[in-house]
Amino acid sequence: KLIAPATPRHNGKVERSHRTDQERFYNDRRFFSLKYLNEQIDRYRRQSNRQPLSCHGWRSAQQMLENYVYLV
Repeated sequence: KLIAPATPRHNGKVERSHRTDQERFYNDRRFFSLKYLNEQIDRYRRQSNRQPLSCHGWRSAQQMLENYVYLV
């Protein structure tokens, strides 16, 4: 069964991620070409993945991935 779109009570983490991306990235930018959009998305993704998060014990997503790959 699929959940209804925009239902944070069912899919809060994904909805929160989308809202954060909207606030930090999309709201303040204008894109005049697909190439420029892709460049900016790559830059934002790299910055975002290096941002420490309390839910990860103040480690970044990049650090979590590196630790996971090391353990596997």
